[in-house]
Amino acid sequence: MVLYAQNESFPIQPIDEQRVKEIELLLPDKPAGFGDPCSKRDVWDQLLKSGKYNQFLKEMENFTFPPFSKEDYFSLSDGSASSSGRGLSMMRNRAKGLSQVTWAECLENKGRFTKMVEDGLRDIIDQKSWVSPRIDYGFKNYNGIEYSVELTSSLYAHTIAQTLYLMGDKLSPKLRKDAIDALYKRVFNPLLNKIETQNKEEENSFLTATNNWNHVCLAGVVGAALAVLEDKHERAVFTSVGEYYSQNGLIGFGDDGYCTEGIGYYNYGFGHYILLRENIWQATGGKLDLFANPKVQKIASYASNLEIINGVFPSISDSHQGSKPDASIIAYLSRNLGLGLKEYDELTFEGKTEDNRNNVMMVFPNSASMSKPRSVKRGEDQMIRSFFDQTGVLITRPVPGSACNMGVAFKGGNNQESHNHNDVGSYTIVLGNEIMAGDPGVIPYTANIFDPQYRYTYKTIASFGHPLPLVAGKEQQPGAEAKAKTIRTDFTREKDEITLDIASAYNVPELKKLERTMSYNRTGKGSITISDDFEYSRPEPFETAITTRAKWEKKSKNTLLLTMGKEKLLVTFSSPGNKLSIRSEEIAEGGKPYSRIGIYMDEPVISGQIILTYRPVK
Repeated sequence: MVLYAQNESFPIQPIDEQRVKEIELLLPDKPAGFGDPCSKRDVWDQLLKSGKYNQFLKEMENFTFPPFSKEDYFSLSDGSASSSGRGLSMMRNRAKGLSQVTWAECLENKGRFTKMVEDGLRDIIDQKSWVSPRIDYGFKNYNGIEYSVELTSSLYAHTIAQTLYLMGDKLSPKLRKDAIDALYKRVFNPLLNKIETQNKEEENSFLTATNNWNHVCLAGVVGAALAVLEDKHERAVFTSVGEYYSQNGLIGFGDDGYCTEGIGYYNYGFGHYILLRENIWQATGGKLDLFANPKVQKIASYASNLEIINGVFPSISDSHQGSKPDASIIAYLSRNLGLGLKEYDELTFEGKTEDNRNNVMMVFPNSASMSKPRSVKRGEDQMIRSFFDQTGVLITRPVPGSACNMGVAFKGGNNQESHNHNDVGSYTIVLGNEIMAGDPGVIPYTANIFDPQYRYTYKTIASFGHPLPLVAGKEQQPGAEAKAKTIRTDFTREKDEITLDIASAYNVPELKKLERTMSYNRTGKGSITISDDFEYSRPEPFETAITTRAKWEKKSKNTLLLTMGKEKLLVTFSSPGNKLSIRSEEIAEGGKPYSRIGIYMDEPVISGQIILTYRPVK
């Protein structure tokens, strides 16, 4: 039985054999993955005739399978690379390579790519590790001591299984057997052992995780099982695992549908929930549907609600500036859940070959393609603002067709969110299609970036790299107790205003009050005002900040001009009764540099206010 209203993780528990029997009755006699086997030509021939794969097939004539590189695998641990990107890219590119040669052979069906598929598959089966190098603690996977189900190994599992399913008898029986044996050794057995032994250790902890790991790993393992396991009972066991434990990934979303991990990890995590849902939906003929959870409808609307304006989204948490929702995800959700997002409902996805899972699923008949688009009329209130009221995140926009072309995302939340940045009270301002100021986004992952001892030594992750105050010289603290409280809201057609109490984000005993108000005026060309009202028990320094990748210059003692592309934003800063000064520094930390412009009071004060106003100028 699936439960919906829950805040704590669903625990590891023995396999529910009664539920397995119920699911077994819903499954077909033979395993199946996404799409059709290469031997069933109807859709494959249509795809080939579409012409959208011509360039891909031409490029594949000179394709070389990406090799495993021991140097890349150990590059983070031996210090030859400063981030995990080099080793991770090498690992993921090999899965992509297997997908691409599989695509090429299934499209052409001439046999000229079959050997490349077999050689690539054999090479991956024999590969010492399937896991992300940064996650191979003590290199136990590489040395064959134990095997971990994690983000990359689950990707390998599903990619291998799809390859076996799609290629069918084009592959030798021995290679097929060896591949399935490897799936048992590396993925299936470690997962079942975790459940059977009620192991509470960190290894394979994704089962109870409430972040993207949960859905990514489950989608890979369950998808692999449904695609290749002949035993229907075994397939039912893994389906029951997916049904039960995937509830934990949903717990990580707010009751208002908000994803604290940001749009990039929404694509990754919830995108894999969609894969899991579709796999199970297809395997059971639609009789078992993970979209039955009512929370899914709110989560599905997260991406469209998070858009500031003109297709620009805030880079909250570990998201990159410029990140957008995956169009295939939104199209799938809009069709299945009747969201009425016209710009996505008619999209087609032929020509994509980066993987043999989602890319295959989206061009073969699926639950979305079988659903008719709905026409949903959005009211003006929905168009000019989205408020995640449980999380305290406000997106506010112009009235459509007005002279205003500026929007803002204003964040409450807390400092113990998944992929957390200390960012309570942060904001992102967009003018036209340019991010003019605000959250800088993610930096490249280093060896210690997820270690709590070091994470907030990175300025971009700490509050210092956000448009946030320094209170008595101190940055925000991490932890759930550092949270915003929404004090008041006032939303009208002309103006949106919200005030947050963010005092708890600072471990400053002398701080008696810190309220941040964001006022968005959408009349004329618009303006945005950020004001901090504070009070101490004794005089202390106070500083706020602007963070920006725009070119900036000081125009007068209390104005700055931000320029990005064709857009210009004038910033006026003031503090009634106090003198202000500015200081700046450039921050990169391995990523794209940005400026932090500190605006501070010349003298310590017992109470005061700093007001920043942003206005577009020609």
